[in-house]
Amino acid sequence: MTSPEDTNEKAAAYNRGLDAGRVEQRLDGHDEHLRHINGSIDSMTRALQSLTEELRANAAVFTASVTSDLRDTRERDNIAAVRVQEAGFAASKRKVRWTAWQRAFAVVGAIVLVVNFGLGLYLAFNR
Repeated sequence: MTSPEDTNEKAAAYNRGLDAGRVEQRLDGHDEHLRHINGSIDSMTRALQSLTEELRANAAVFTASVTSDLRDTRERDNIAAVRVQEAGFAASKRKVRWTAWQRAFAVVGAIVLVVNFGLGLYLAFNR
């Protein structure tokens, strides 16, 4: 037969075994939880890497667009400056000053034209 001391020892060992099983079970639960967290972190890391690559690509496209727009703006400004110079040069070539006798001749010609027109109207309507 078993003595009470053996029974107490067996009960204590049994309780230690139960406690160890519970601890192991809890540790297994924690391990599973940590694996789940690590999987979530890995998927978040992949998602962030994907977003970073997309952001870099969009930034490169934007930079290229801005550079192109600046180059186009500079080219348009240069073309406009050249055309303004050409227009100024052409305007200065077209600027013609009349001499005094040319102005007098133009005024006399205009007076003769108006008198002839008036005379033509007078003759047309007074007959």
